[in-house]
Amino acid sequence: MIRIGIPKKIVSYSFKCFSFTILFFFVSSCGEKIRRGTAKIPEYQKVEEKLSNYNEWLGHLGTHRNGLASGKEINLDWLESEPQLLWKKEIGVGVAGVSGLNEYVYSMGNVNGKDVIYCIDAFTGKIIWQKSYDCIIDKRMFEGGPPTTPLIDKKNKNLYTLSHQGELRCLSLKSGSLQWKVSYTNSPLGGRRPDYGYASSPIIYDDMLIISPGGKESSIAALNLDDGSVLWSCGNSKVGYSSPVIFTLNESDCIAQLNASDLSVFNLGTNSLLSKTSWETKYRINAAAPIYFNGHILITSGYGKGAGLFKVHEEKLELIYESKQLVCQFQSPIMKNGFIYAVTGDNDRKASLVCMNPINGKIMWNEPFSGNRGNVIAIDDSLIVLTERGEVIACSATPKSYNETGRFQAVGGRCWAAPTICGSRLYIRNNSGRLMCYNLKKN
Repeated sequence: MIRIGIPKKIVSYSFKCFSFTILFFFVSSCGEKIRRGTAKIPEYQKVEEKLSNYNEWLGHLGTHRNGLASGKEINLDWLESEPQLLWKKEIGVGVAGVSGLNEYVYSMGNVNGKDVIYCIDAFTGKIIWQKSYDCIIDKRMFEGGPPTTPLIDKKNKNLYTLSHQGELRCLSLKSGSLQWKVSYTNSPLGGRRPDYGYASSPIIYDDMLIISPGGKESSIAALNLDDGSVLWSCGNSKVGYSSPVIFTLNESDCIAQLNASDLSVFNLGTNSLLSKTSWETKYRINAAAPIYFNGHILITSGYGKGAGLFKVHEEKLELIYESKQLVCQFQSPIMKNGFIYAVTGDNDRKASLVCMNPINGKIMWNEPFSGNRGNVIAIDDSLIVLTERGEVIACSATPKSYNETGRFQAVGGRCWAAPTICGSRLYIRNNSGRLMCYNLKKN
C-alpha cells in the first residue's frame, strides 16, 4: 500500500479557502435576503384609473400624476412611417417636463444663469410669453437647470413653478405676471434643500397647494392658492426628490411621500402624519413617485435598492415584499390595467422596459434597450417609452408579451424628463434644452 502525503501547509491553506468560501456565501446570502410575499387583494377589486383629458396634461406625469392619458385618433403605428415633426424650440438647460392645457404648453430651462419659464403655442411653437429670474445652473452631477415640471391650476388659471433653490412662484397662465412667491428655505417653512436641489413637484388638493419643503415640522405643507400663505405643515423627514401622490383610504384623503430615507403617509383631513417606515438607499436618494392601489403603496429606488410593496394600515405600513428586479433611479413607474410598467435602470444597471405583477412582484416580461434610464407613459392601452438617448418606442400595454408597434429617434442628447401627450401632440425635451413637438394624429 502506497501512501501519498499532503503537506500540512497545503491542507491548512485549503481548509482556510474552503472556510472563507462558505463564509462568503453565507454573508452574501444574508445580505441579499429580501422580503417575499403576496398582497391579499380580492380579484373583484378593480384598480381605479384616472386619465388625463384629451387636451390636458396639467403637471408632472399628467393631470393625476399617474402617467395615464386618453387618446382620440392617436396613431401609434410607426412601422411604416415616423410621426411628423411639427416644431422644435431651444428652451435652456434642465430636466423640467412639459405641461399643457388646450392650445398652450409650459416648460422651463436655464439660459445664461437665469431660469426661464415659457408659455408656448402648442400648434406653432411660437413663444406667447416668457419670464425669467436669476438662478445658478448648478450642474449637480448632470447638466443642471430646473428639475420640476410647471403645474397648471386650471380652476384659478395660474401656473406654479419651482427652482432647484426652493423658490416657488405663482404666475398668471394668460400673461405670466407674478401673483406671489414663496421660499421653501426661509421662515416660516424653514426647509432643508436636498443635496441636488429641490425636485419634488407640488400638487393641488381642494383649494390648497401641497408642497414638500423638508424642514422641521414641514416635511409637507399646505399653501393658500390665493396668496401663498402657509395654512398648515407637519412632518420632520428630510425630503428626497420624489413627488407626492394623493389617494383615498377608508374614506379619508391621504398623501404619500417618499422622502430621503422613509415613506410617509399623511392624513389630509387631520393635517397629521398617519404612518412612516424607513426606506434607506445609498446617498439618501429616493426620486421615483409612489403608486397607490387598493390599500397598498408601491415604491421603487435606484442604487441597487429596488422596490417594496406596503400595505397601508391606520397607523403603520406593513412590508409585503421587496424586489431587486424593479430598480428606478428617478424615473417613475406607472400602473395600467392592473400591471406595473417601468423603465428599470440606474448608474450601474442598463435600462429595460418591464411589466410586473404588483400583487407579488413577478416580472411578466423584460425588454432591454439603450442607455441606463428612461420614462414611460400610457395612452389608452398603449405605452410610449422615451429612452435616455432620445428614442421613442410605442408598444402594447399587456402583460402577455412585449409587442412593439414602432420607434423613432425623436431628439439627440440625454433625456431625463418624462414625455408629454396633450391633444394629439407628443412633446419630448432633452437635458440641454431642445424641445420637440410631434404630431400623433391619425391621417
